Amino acid sequence: MEQPPDRIDPMHDSLSASPLLLAPGADPEWADKRVELRYLVNWRVAIVYEEREQRLSFRGRAFDVSKGGFSLHSDFSLPVSDRVTVLLSIPPLNVGQPPKVIEVKSRVVYTVLSSEFGAFRTGVQFVDFKGDGREALSYHLSYRNPAPQPVRQD
Repeated sequence: MEQPPDRIDPMHDSLSASPLLLAPGADPEWADKRVELRYLVNWRVAIVYEEREQRLSFRGRAFDVSKGGFSLHSDFSLPVSDRVTVLLSIPPLNVGQPPKVIEVKSRVVYTVLSSEFGAFRTGVQFVDFKGDGREALSYHLSYRNPAPQPVRQD
């Protein structure tokens, strides 16, 4: 049985040979430096690029959320960008309530084709929450158990 590597190269998807596409000025180890607890979710997400001649929007599912950003699964290879608008739809905690939609200015930091999921995996970093978005995210995450932390050997 092959042993996993001691350290995953953040410039490559651990499950394919596809290099990560990074935003200009982005820290290439951002995906590896997320220090906040991560939570496994399956939330709907829309990403809107408004700084172009035409408005582009992409939809997908957030599967790994922290207070600093999230990983997205999508059928699209999203262009890296300095700023995008993210609409994160958090399912209600109680039946009969509407989902909570959080709007946050963000950056697409990397995108890679993931052979594990058969979709593009995109890293998005939160920059500026609209209204009570940061508090709402913290509140909803407080009701969840964090994902297991990988153990590293230095």
